[in-house]
Parts: sequence; structure tokens; C-alpha cells
Amino acid sequence: MLPSHWVKIGLMLLAFVLATPHLPAGLASSEGGHGGDAKKSEKKGDKKDAGKPENGAIVIGPLTVNILSNKGYRFLRLALRVECEDNAAAERITLPDARQDLVFTLSAKLAEDLLTNAGKMALRKELLDLFDKYAGPGKVKNIYFQEFVFQ
Repeated sequence: MLPSHWVKIGLMLLAFVLATPHLPAGLASSEGGHGGDAKKSEKKGDKKDAGKPENGAIVIGPLTVNILSNKGYRFLRLALRVECEDNAAAERITLPDARQDLVFTLSAKLAEDLLTNAGKMALRKELLDLFDKYAGPGKVKNIYFQEFVFQ
């Protein structure tokens, strides 16, 4: 007999697989998702491109990572708006090594700590320090959570 936590993990993985749209490559949406390619259609001029800095601000995400929990693993879906002094600083925080550090930082967190406002504010401060490392000291002005969802 399987322990109940393995059954729960299996059911969560099954639900995740069933909820993920499976389209042929030519029909897949080009508006983000798990592919990491967040190019927007040229016809939609009203929407801003994710990952493109504008007036020193850039949107990172949505990004989904596994995080630790007292009850096993959970998913965190996160989107950030990062305001920097200029577009060059904003572009530097989207480099692959900065993104990797962001994923490592998030995946090392404990879900129960992030459920509180104090935990979210501590994470925000840690991300400010992380992005300052790539943008340059004092270049990151503010970080806003646009999406913060646990599953």
C-alpha cells in the first residue's frame, strides 16, 4: 500500500498534466506559458511585451517553480514588475544567470513562510538585493508582485 502523501503527489501531477493544454507546435499560443518564449503578436499593439523594459520597468514572469513545504512540494507561480533607474539596468536582470539565481532563490523557500505578509515582504527584500547584484548597486528602485499563487 502506498503512503498517502505519495498518492496525493501522484494525483497533483496527474491534475497538472491533464490541465496543461497539449497543442501541435504550429497551433501553440505564442503568448507565454511553459516555453519561455513570450513574444506577442504584432497585431496586438495595445499590450506591452513581457520581458521588454519600458521607462526602466520590466515584467518578469509568470514563472512557476517547485518550492518546499512541510507537506511535500508545492508550486509557486510568480510574476514581478521590477522598476529600475534605466532600461539597461532592467535588461541586465533578465540575463540567464540572473533568472537562474531567481529560480534557485525561490525554490529554496518554504511555502509556509511565504504565506504570511511578513514572509512576502522578506522575499521582496531578498529579491531587491538579488536584482541589485545584476543591475548595479542602487539601480533597482522597487519590486511589485503582480501574481503570487500557490498550488
